[in-house]
Amino acid sequence: MCALVTLLAFAGCASARKQTTPPPTNEVAGPPESLKNSATPGEVYGPFPTNTTPDGPAVEPAANPDRVVLVFGRGLTRGYAYVGVLRALHDLKVPVGAVYATEVGALAAALYYTQPNPNRIDWALLRFTEKNLGPTTGKFSLSLKSPEEELDARLKEVFGERRVETTADRLRIELQDAKSGEPVEARSGELWRAIRGALAGGNGFGPADLEGREVKVSARRIGDEFRVAQQAERYPIIVVSVGDAPSESLRKLVADGKATLIHVPLAGIDDLDLKQRNRAVFAGKSAVNKAAPEILALIGKAPERKAE
Repeated sequence: MCALVTLLAFAGCASARKQTTPPPTNEVAGPPESLKNSATPGEVYGPFPTNTTPDGPAVEPAANPDRVVLVFGRGLTRGYAYVGVLRALHDLKVPVGAVYATEVGALAAALYYTQPNPNRIDWALLRFTEKNLGPTTGKFSLSLKSPEEELDARLKEVFGERRVETTADRLRIELQDAKSGEPVEARSGELWRAIRGALAGGNGFGPADLEGREVKVSARRIGDEFRVAQQAERYPIIVVSVGDAPSESLRKLVADGKATLIHVPLAGIDDLDLKQRNRAVFAGKSAVNKAAPEILALIGKAPERKAE
């Protein structure tokens, strides 16, 4: 667990609505360092929006992009790779304008955008373990709460009364209506409930109630989420695939869309074996560092030279 804590020192329709073509994302501020000393109430360590754009069709790419957009796939243990991805991007001083995510990827992105400092992120991640993210094992437990009840309690503890609306244009939580199967995106409601829905997936947890609608993890493939992001985002998109090697169809889709594909190799890992989450974090960080020159080039930067 210490290794995980070390890696986590980074910063960060009246309900979930049926998802069609989403609106363009808000622009966000520059690198996290530029926000550390801001006196604006409520600011946190991650980038923040500075202006808005109206609803509309696909937007023109930014002429001089200064941030990237991330598309994450599903995953519990594999989802911890996205913790490492965000950590590495922070170290590279690459601002993240928006994240499309579900399952643990959504949890990691929510912490990135909402927590006030790195220590708070460390504190938050320690509250999510195999005891409240994984399925019930049937073994005797001293806890009076089920894993689902424990997860609810920890999410409330971490996110409190925060609302989805405060981060909706940066944190795109991808969900599914538990009854109809329709894809939905969290646009309002209590943030902890949206994250709880995103974490109702392979662990067998029941759906969450988000503003009167039962929601669970998105069933859509990462390629589908990339298409959604394409319609909304003007900044360079990075699709992060975790696990087995990406299919040729995904590679072609991303290449044709002039986006960047990063693969985090975690072949053979059991997604319910949350004791392997440290391995996933390290793998995510390593994959980004390996692709650092390509990522930095997206925002017109060159790798920093190491001191002699």
